[in-house]
Amino acid sequence: MSNIYNFFKSLPAQLILCLIVGLTLGTHIPLEIADIFYTISRIIKDLLMYALPFIIFSYMWAALSAFGNRGFVLVILTFLLIIAANTVTLLTAYGVGSLVLPVIFDGAITRIAVDNIVTVKCLWSIPDWQYIKPIHGMIAGMFFGFLTMVTHSPALRIKSLLMRDLATAGLKKGFIPVLPLYVLGFVIKLSRDGQLGSLMHGYAHTFLFICILIITYLAFWYYVGSHFNIQKSISCLREMLPAGITGLTTMSSSAAMPVTLSATEKNIDDREFADFIIPTTVNSHLMGDGLSITITAMALLLMSGQGLPTWPAFLIYTIHYCLVKFSAAGVPGGGVIVILPVVRDYLGLDEATTSLLATIYMLQDPILTSANVMGNGAFAMVMHRLLKPMLGKESEEVVLHQATQNPT
Repeated sequence: MSNIYNFFKSLPAQLILCLIVGLTLGTHIPLEIADIFYTISRIIKDLLMYALPFIIFSYMWAALSAFGNRGFVLVILTFLLIIAANTVTLLTAYGVGSLVLPVIFDGAITRIAVDNIVTVKCLWSIPDWQYIKPIHGMIAGMFFGFLTMVTHSPALRIKSLLMRDLATAGLKKGFIPVLPLYVLGFVIKLSRDGQLGSLMHGYAHTFLFICILIITYLAFWYYVGSHFNIQKSISCLREMLPAGITGLTTMSSSAAMPVTLSATEKNIDDREFADFIIPTTVNSHLMGDGLSITITAMALLLMSGQGLPTWPAFLIYTIHYCLVKFSAAGVPGGGVIVILPVVRDYLGLDEATTSLLATIYMLQDPILTSANVMGNGAFAMVMHRLLKPMLGKESEEVVLHQATQNPT
């Protein structure tokens, strides 16, 4: 009996239960009750968005301070490796898509239903007074981190660790306990709006291909990040699953970041590195977006009677995609908005098919966000394996001792 109680007390079990309840009973819940659940979820999400700049600032400052004088090198290498990872993702999509799409293509452009009537509404939301954005928190954290490295100040380093612990305590005591309720409201809305049903209608073959490709690609990179250990890769995937479910239901990589961060810390057993890499890559390394947007664009080209893009044209598209992705926001639909001009200008989609691409993306957004979150966990594992040996680690105990001996 105690084992059953402990199972349902765990966060993954609670999230799965919320998914089952929302998807099976969502259409039967009275609209007024569904509105209340969704409103609660939106308020929790809005409060988290207000806190994110402080959270990112705290993690970034503490992480760079912990890496000492080599933090600047870490930032540059991270930037280059994000570009490299996004490039590999796009080239994989192009190579596999060029082989598979002509086989599954049935000749006629397929349009999915997008005229669903939104039934669940938010009764009240927090006013949008957020003048400090997450990017500001990242910039400020990098500035204080570099300042701490340059001045070699133990006092600044101890302050960075204390601020990080304060942010972590706020997440664990304020956000994690209400996460199941936070997820439930979004699941009920997805169920009532009928978006999942529309997604599967008329787009099944390409959608199934994208799902298989995403799962295979994620499994491969977790296998690489686990030092080619199958058992460890399965364990790391299971650890990251709550973060993936959070991304699925909220459609926001930023909203899922606290859970992603916690799972990544356990997978790599390195808190400082996780505190740096997850906030840095949450909106710029989007594995699911890279695979899905590219495959969908290629499918639309075939459906509209055009051929697949040439190799030189795709390379130009890849360059622009990788650079523009650094300006993407981890919010529902944010991954495709900045990419639409790139797809139109460099892959040759017209206005109609570009709009259709955006529509398909929006309908797939829950799944893609989940893939993005899971992909960030795999990327952190690979990055840790590549960079940690050259960066080294200075324990927090040493930092605390130095700060005690020389507080100025």
